[in-house]
Order: sequence, then C-alpha cells, then structure tokens
Amino acid sequence: MGAFAATVAANAQAASSPMVSATDTQSVMNALGTAGYEASFNARSEDGGEAFIQVETADGISTVRFSDCEEAVPDFCETLILSTWWDRETPISDELVAAANRNHKYVSVYRDDDGDPVMEWAVLTRNEGIPATVFIDAFERYVSVASDFGDFAFEGDPEPDDVPDDASDGETK
Repeated sequence: MGAFAATVAANAQAASSPMVSATDTQSVMNALGTAGYEASFNARSEDGGEAFIQVETADGISTVRFSDCEEAVPDFCETLILSTWWDRETPISDELVAAANRNHKYVSVYRDDDGDPVMEWAVLTRNEGIPATVFIDAFERYVSVASDFGDFAFEGDPEPDDVPDDASDGETK
C-alpha cells in the first residue's frame, strides 16, 4: 500500500509541475533557472546555425539543443539534446569511446571532427511536453553521467606542455 501511495504522490507532483517542451525555449530556461542552474539562450544565427541553451554546471558547460524540428517551422521541435564535450590535446581512443558507451546507459559518446569526445542524451518531449520535474531529473542524471565520464575523458592525453608544436621542429609548447 505504501508503494502505491508514493507512486500516486509522485504522479500528482509531476502533473502539477510546469511543462517543458522542445517547442518552448522559455519553458526549458524556466525549469533550469528554478532548479538553480545558470543558463543563457543563444538564438539561431543568420547563417542558419542552430539555437541552443548553454548551462553552467559544477563540472563545466553543457548545452541543450533543439532537435527533430519541422523544416517548414524551424522552431517546432520534439526533442531536447543534452550535450557536453571535452577538448583534448590528442584524439580520444576508440577504447575510451567504447567503454563510455558500454558503461553509461542512455548516452552516446562519439568523437567530433577534431577527435574530441562528445556526450549526448536525447530527451523526447513531443509537442505536449514533459513535467519540468521530469526534465530536471533527466538533466541532473545526465550531468552526473557526464561528470563521471569527465573523470577519464582525458585518459592517455598528454599535458598541453608535452605536445609538440607542428610549426616548431619538435619543440614543446
């Protein structure tokens, strides 16, 4: 009986929570602000770049991007993509990328064009949205996973002072 009451109470709390939707940038900003995160909105650039929210966390910067958007209506999106990246001196190894994907459910780690690791997690909101409490729970879980990965994202990466400068005949930076 106690588990049933706790489930009913949790559902009632989620139902009374404001909604967060990928179609409503302000709802995402409000939820993050209410949860104590410092967030800033970066509007779509004139050259077609995408809009995103930059969020400061205890472990660095993460972004919330809007995805699965209707081409005819660019601001109608169904998915929020949580993303974090790390700037390594050398490309991350296949082994570290595979370990991250094996050890952390629901996230995807890949190498960007520079060989730096990028972690992403998709949160489907559809047009109806999800309760802000559910979004913040997902965001905080993601930040925790990113923090865990950040502890070994630089494994095998030399210190910046140990990397030879290509323009100098083997001298270090």
